[in-house]
Amino acid sequence: MRLELGIDHGPYLVLFSIVLPKSRRGNGIGSRVMQHVTAAADLCGMPVTLSPSDAFGGDLVRLEAFYRRPGFIANTWRGEVGASRESLVRVPPGSAPDGEVPPVYPWHTC
Repeated sequence: MRLELGIDHGPYLVLFSIVLPKSRRGNGIGSRVMQHVTAAADLCGMPVTLSPSDAFGGDLVRLEAFYRRPGFIANTWRGEVGASRESLVRVPPGSAPDGEVPPVYPWHTC
């Protein structure tokens, strides 16, 4: 398994990749990894951003569904000056009103 994380120009964590061999997919390993990543980010009050990709043999439809389960939603601030370039974002629970996502700017704290 390979996990790549980073902190991008401010108070948010970027998940670059979780790569599992095809033989290990569908066994809950990725879900457990995501639980740990989101729990650690929540403790620090950091949003997590990512962009699903099929570059490592994953199915984009399955990946989108996988990331939506722990609360990732479309990053509507994508492309704004200073905002995350990733397509999905998950903010720590309770850091924004229901249904709203604060802009994830480098100077923004949740």
